[in-house]
Amino acid sequence: MTAPLRNSVWLEAWTEQRDTTTTGWIRRLLIVGMAWLIIGMAVMPGGVSYNPSKAYQTVLALTMWLPAIVLIAMHPRRLLEFCRLPLMPWVIALLAWGWISLSWSHAPHRGDEAARNLSVLLFLIASQWVFGDNEPRTRWLLVGCSFVLAAAAVLNMVDFALHPPTDGRLTGIGVMANPNLAAAGMGAALIWLWPWRFEGWSWIVAKWMAISMLALFVLLTFTRSAWAALFVALVAMILCRGDRRAWLYAGAICLLGALGVGLGYEVLMERGWSLRPQIFAKSLELFLQHPLLGLGQGTSFAIQAGDETLDHAHNMFAQLAIEMGLPAVLLWAGIWLVLGWRAWRARYETLGLAVFGLWVFGTVAVEFDLPHLLDSPRPGWLITWLPLALSTMLGRQRKV
Repeated sequence: MTAPLRNSVWLEAWTEQRDTTTTGWIRRLLIVGMAWLIIGMAVMPGGVSYNPSKAYQTVLALTMWLPAIVLIAMHPRRLLEFCRLPLMPWVIALLAWGWISLSWSHAPHRGDEAARNLSVLLFLIASQWVFGDNEPRTRWLLVGCSFVLAAAAVLNMVDFALHPPTDGRLTGIGVMANPNLAAAGMGAALIWLWPWRFEGWSWIVAKWMAISMLALFVLLTFTRSAWAALFVALVAMILCRGDRRAWLYAGAICLLGALGVGLGYEVLMERGWSLRPQIFAKSLELFLQHPLLGLGQGTSFAIQAGDETLDHAHNMFAQLAIEMGLPAVLLWAGIWLVLGWRAWRARYETLGLAVFGLWVFGTVAVEFDLPHLLDSPRPGWLITWLPLALSTMLGRQRKV
């Protein structure tokens, strides 16, 4: 080993040891914050319009936002390293464009909108300390959160059976007190739990019980976009194996899906197209009024479709186009496509397969629901910002 290389390795080891000594407890606090971000949205009461409650946000501020800021101040060089990660320069450009758009926005609380963009940035930075290149920590954090969400799903289903709602659709509580949001959150937990393999029958049984409860929850929400997203994501993840058994499993799922559509066709079409074509047409009209700059992030608007007046576009790309114009749509479309390509290339890694599954799930789901990309932590984060954060770990996970 040459002297420069030896010195480089020594310096890297010394830096890692210093980090462990000085920031280890902050890293553990961030791990708690990441778990809280995922679990808290399923167990905490929500605010108006399914916004996170003040209690949820306060705990998140103390366990993630503030510790992340402290670590940035302690290790400013890490911020430069973060900016060099794949896709992060484009994400920063998208967030910056959102901040710029606030100058012509008519949002009632511009400070809140700016803080939402900052929370996305801090989340992505914090994820570097939370996940790092440590595969076991990443594995158990994701698996543990899936198990907790599965337990919450069981409690919600019991309450659903005891107190059935008038529309017959299962919901959660807090920010998940909406069938579409709840289905997205529980479906995401199922997707990222699916690829991990366990040794020992107790863990295997626990995994498949959790998957079964999460799948049943999604089914009982009667959210058709989540059904389609989950179906397509599972088939895609299975086919990633590429062997004969994978084709057989995928064929079996497709057969079951076709059988389900045939038996439940009346239920599927009971709500028709839920005004989605009309909503998209009206969204296009709003976009064409301000195609370049948009209305500005957080600006309120109304879409009249049928007998309903909506305050969002029911489509993430359409919502971005209306609020932030063509630059935001192009930036996010580019980020999302490259994210999918990177996940596809890493599909033979367990984490890569999980990211790919979340990408497929999110690609389908956001076409019909979950329109808000730049928002406070809520289920949409689990199929947009979480897979983006996890994708920065692809190719550099180490087993310890």
